[in-house]
Amino acid sequence: MEITKLSSSLFIVVSLFCALSKSAQAPLHSLMVEADKRYYRLFIPVKYNPQTSYPLVLNFHGTNSDPFNQEVLTRFEKLGQQKQFIVVSPLALFTRNDGEPITWNVDYEPGPDDVIFVSHLIKHLNRTFNIDGNKIYATGFSGGARMSSRLACAIPDTIAAIAPVAGLRFPDACKPSHGVPIISFHGEKDTINHYKLQHDSPVYWKMGIDEALSKWVKNNQCTETNIQKYSDTILEQRYSGCDDGADILFYKSSIAGHTWPGSSQADKFLEYGLGTTEKQLDATNLIWEFFKNHQKN
Repeated sequence: MEITKLSSSLFIVVSLFCALSKSAQAPLHSLMVEADKRYYRLFIPVKYNPQTSYPLVLNFHGTNSDPFNQEVLTRFEKLGQQKQFIVVSPLALFTRNDGEPITWNVDYEPGPDDVIFVSHLIKHLNRTFNIDGNKIYATGFSGGARMSSRLACAIPDTIAAIAPVAGLRFPDACKPSHGVPIISFHGEKDTINHYKLQHDSPVYWKMGIDEALSKWVKNNQCTETNIQKYSDTILEQRYSGCDDGADILFYKSSIAGHTWPGSSQADKFLEYGLGTTEKQLDATNLIWEFFKNHQKN
């Protein structure tokens, strides 16, 4: 991969999230995991009732971003208040090399083990709040999408469904014990996580989206495919008849770049060179609708 290409892409992403981070920031909570102090943002609905069990949505930020920016991007906490679910946005710690931005350790490289972090975090939250163990979900943007993909492989007995946005993966050594329901979104004009694998794709980007999607379809043993136009620029691909009810819903945009569909930050994505945002899709709402229809048995 060309160094100049990587540096340019990271500069764009860093510039964007620096711009977004001007929003108000609530203090992060901390948790010791092995030798590391890890942090996360916590949202509990107003008038939380400890006698009621609540769904949990884990919302993972992208590379060199943070939980605050992830909330600005997705507005999951606003939806959590409306629909009564808990939102937790963890903070990444892993860097591949000195001076590189923080991201998630999706491929089990030397450094913090983020699967262990998330597992400990879920156990901690379970001790503190009344969380419905059948309704624990993971979503994320870009690097956070890759992390949610890893969790589906690593702890499928805990995660009821995932929603990777602009970063669906089928990671190396992915062998979940059963199917995992997935809703995902990706733009064909994504210049960071390329829709099709290219010679200058990032080192962590080991396959194109179609290949990753087909591997999940095979893993979930889906038997039915329904592809139709959602709009002039969006294809909706449904895979059903899957084992364990683990159906897959994928939205492919012919115009979108490295963006979150329906985000209020669409103009900033465009300004910082990350491309067009699909405004006809509201990814956050679509994700929640998918999640609430998929829970562990």
